[in-house]
Amino acid sequence: MNRFTLIRLKWLVTIGVAGAVAALQAADNFVPPRLTRPVEPEYPRGLHDAGVEGQVEAVFRVDRRGEVTDPDVAFATHKEFGEAVKAVITKWRFTPARRDGQAIDQRVRMPVVFTISANDPLSKWAGRKVFKKFAQDPLPADDLDTWPEPVAWIEPYYPSQLNGSGKRGEVIVTFVVDEHGDVVNPEVLVGEDPHFIASALAATVSLEFSPHMTDDGPAPVSMSVSYKFDEKKQEQWERISDEGRK
Repeated sequence: MNRFTLIRLKWLVTIGVAGAVAALQAADNFVPPRLTRPVEPEYPRGLHDAGVEGQVEAVFRVDRRGEVTDPDVAFATHKEFGEAVKAVITKWRFTPARRDGQAIDQRVRMPVVFTISANDPLSKWAGRKVFKKFAQDPLPADDLDTWPEPVAWIEPYYPSQLNGSGKRGEVIVTFVVDEHGDVVNPEVLVGEDPHFIASALAATVSLEFSPHMTDDGPAPVSMSVSYKFDEKKQEQWERISDEGRK
């Protein structure tokens, strides 16, 4: 069984360490490498401001001196997270793996999880706590006869930073409508451009719903929404809105 050592860095990035060879780890005469000098990856600004969390799986070799060689990223939810981790991998230091008391080279897989702290930008935007825990899993909306109804629908604006680019995109956000009808725990399922993601998340946490009622009272419900970004359609919508106000 793989063993993990978890380290929290400034409440921002969680780094886990595990040896790649399970048989060696299970052996009594094998001691896996241990992280002794972590260097925190920089949280990509665009993703942090958009409230986007993610994960990276770094792979590398810890040599007999405890230094990192052959660093690479096997997986990253967003390439910016992968680049941030690659920039600091070689700065990490370990106590080397030991076998029969002798230092040896060891291939390592390390998950690095990027999480937003409690004072995240989305909570500041919404003026309330956006991320919360539930005692029980929320009810999936697909399992309900009637979905929670939005009190008012809010479409995200096309990001001003992309004006004139003609860039299109889609962002799919999953979220929970809590017992008060507020949107909490938004998570991006589909989306690449940080500007689109920021706009979609801001619109999502601004939504209000009628709480879902059960025999035991209001219950949280998990849902998702898809946003399509198209500069031309945004211009048409604004033009129609301006004409309607005249």
